Amino acid sequence: MPFARSVELATPRNTMLTTFSGILLVGYALGVLLLCRSVYQTFTLLRAQRELGAGDVAKREWPALDVVIPVKDEEAHIAACLESILAQDYPGLRIIVVNDRSTDGTAAEIARVQSKHAAVHRIDITSLPEGQYGKPSAVAAAMPELRGEMVAFIDSDFELHPNCLRTLVHHVTTQGLDWVAVMGRPVLSMFWERLLVPMLGAVTYAWYDPRKIADPKWDNAIGSGFIVARQSAYRAIGGHMCVVRAYDEDSAIMRVAKRAGQRIAYVLAPELFALRMYGTLGRTVKGITRTFIGGLKTLPRFLITINGLNFVSLLPIGLAAGLLLAGQFGWAIPYRAWWTGLVVVHLLASTLLAWQVYSRAGTGRRFAFLHPLGAVMLIGICVRAAAELKRGKPITWRGTSY
Repeated sequence: MPFARSVELATPRNTMLTTFSGILLVGYALGVLLLCRSVYQTFTLLRAQRELGAGDVAKREWPALDVVIPVKDEEAHIAACLESILAQDYPGLRIIVVNDRSTDGTAAEIARVQSKHAAVHRIDITSLPEGQYGKPSAVAAAMPELRGEMVAFIDSDFELHPNCLRTLVHHVTTQGLDWVAVMGRPVLSMFWERLLVPMLGAVTYAWYDPRKIADPKWDNAIGSGFIVARQSAYRAIGGHMCVVRAYDEDSAIMRVAKRAGQRIAYVLAPELFALRMYGTLGRTVKGITRTFIGGLKTLPRFLITINGLNFVSLLPIGLAAGLLLAGQFGWAIPYRAWWTGLVVVHLLASTLLAWQVYSRAGTGRRFAFLHPLGAVMLIGICVRAAAELKRGKPITWRGTSY
């Protein structure tokens, strides 16, 4: 019997299985090493994005600053946004609110704040020009009203901390920048947005490393709903008219500026402002779908993203389950000890990566242990977004279809 068993193990079929398993093992090991590298890079990225500080608070001469806020149907939030800007410690602010075809009480809320603060100006838009997209068209409408040396573009669902604008203007002027895009701390209140939004951020920064955005050798860039720029640089590229047909206008204008030779940067600054996200599951799915279509753009990128989510969060669980089943049923697995060791490292690395992501988002570290569920949801949203992109289905956002 021992001789018969040795003959069985030496069959060409088992030799091929062992060879194939060895090849898979090497490929898997390389993937796990790359994941460990990503964990380290994420750690160094988060450490590098230190608090910007309040800048030189004793400085007496600050460049004039205009703040532009495009708004559509934000009756519930626009007053809080305006009050947070009016509470800034920045001298001589001018605020230009562009009311873009709002059908709720947004105009009345703006007027209420205007009645108390002369610094607030309002532009009303009643129709969208043919072929233009809503938000960039609205922001472009404010360009003739700009007076300051600096200009800030802020979405209406942001609330700024008191030293925010002073800090960012100081950063632009002392670092020799023309543009800076900023990401603050998301306000996440409901379960699904607390689970999905941090993972969406991780996917975004996997494609767009903030440290590369300032590098002129790297052609790409991303923007955000909060951008501060020198007005001279802004006018030099034609303002938002250069991206008036861009679906992702925030990122598009940063790419235009970078390709024009202007100096740009992207910073993570959760200490400077908070931004409301989606809320309900339906709005979260719709918002992330829109973000995926605007950010990924091509089917190959969708496939890479889906495979990446699967590898990081789902594959190690599947492999661990397979190893346990093999042990229960006595199945022979070539290089079993190596597979087991790599799966353990994989599980630890993916959990550590999720721990960093959720900790930075401020959602509570317990969500790190739910990242496989988040990955399943994001893969489903990614498939949905890819299908809509392939069909050319228009996306409706705030009442306007694109």
